[in-house]
Amino acid sequence: MQLIVGATVIPYTVRESTEAARMRIVVTPGAVEVVAPAGTPLDGPEGVLAFVQRKRRWVFDAVREIEEKHRAALTQQYGSGAKLQYRGRGLMLDVQPGDVAEVAITCRSKFHVIVPAGLGGVEKLEAVRGAFDAWLRDRALDAVERLGHRHEMNLDVKAAGYRVSDARSRWGSCGRDGVVRVHWRLVQAPAAALEYVVAHEVAHLVHRNHSAEFWLTLGRTLPDWAERKAMLERWEGENGVAEAGGGRRV
Repeated sequence: MQLIVGATVIPYTVRESTEAARMRIVVTPGAVEVVAPAGTPLDGPEGVLAFVQRKRRWVFDAVREIEEKHRAALTQQYGSGAKLQYRGRGLMLDVQPGDVAEVAITCRSKFHVIVPAGLGGVEKLEAVRGAFDAWLRDRALDAVERLGHRHEMNLDVKAAGYRVSDARSRWGSCGRDGVVRVHWRLVQAPAAALEYVVAHEVAHLVHRNHSAEFWLTLGRTLPDWAERKAMLERWEGENGVAEAGGGRRV
C-alpha cells in the first residue's frame, strides 16, 4: 500500500495483531508498518486507510526524521573517514567510487573500500555496511577455525565443526553436537580476547561445566586465560557491549 503526501510516495504494510488495542503506526529506517487490532476493516471511516490519511503529515515528518538520523548514523560508521574496529584496532575507511559490480574491501593500514559508481546516499552506506558484515564474518570464521584446531591439538579433542553466530547473550557456545560457535563480532576485539573465547569453548569438549577441572583444562591449553578474559571484559566496556550482570557470557 502507498501513502501519497504531495510529490512523496510512502509505501507501508498493514499487520493485524490480536494484542493491539488500537491502531498505531511504526516507522523504522526503510519501512512503515500499520499495526491494527484483528478484524479492523481496510475501508470506511474507522478503517486502516482512513486512519493513515488522518496521520499522513505525522507519517511524512516521522519518515523524514528517521531517514535523516539513519543516514547520519551510517555516515558516522561507514562513510569515508570513519573508523571501524578490526582485531582491536580502529582502522580508517577510505571509500571511493569505482568500476565494480559490488562493494570491494581490502585492508592494509586502513580499509580501502570501492563502491559501484552508481550508488549514492543511504543506498551506498547500506551496501558498505552489508559488505563489511560479510567481510568480518569471513575473517572471523577463518580465525575461529585456525585457533580451534590449535587448541584441539593441545587438549587431544576434536570439534564436530566451527560456526560464527549472532547470539544475543553469548560470545561463544559448545553444543551437545560438538559444534563450537563464536560470535562473529569478536573479530573486532583484540586477537587475544577472541582466542580466549575459542579456547574456552574447545575446553568444553572435555568438561561441559565450569568446574575446577574445567578451568584447569583451559589452563593447560591457554595458561594466561585469566588475563585474556579480563581483556575481553575491558573491550566490552569500552565498546558499549557490556550488559547488566557482566556482559555476554561464554
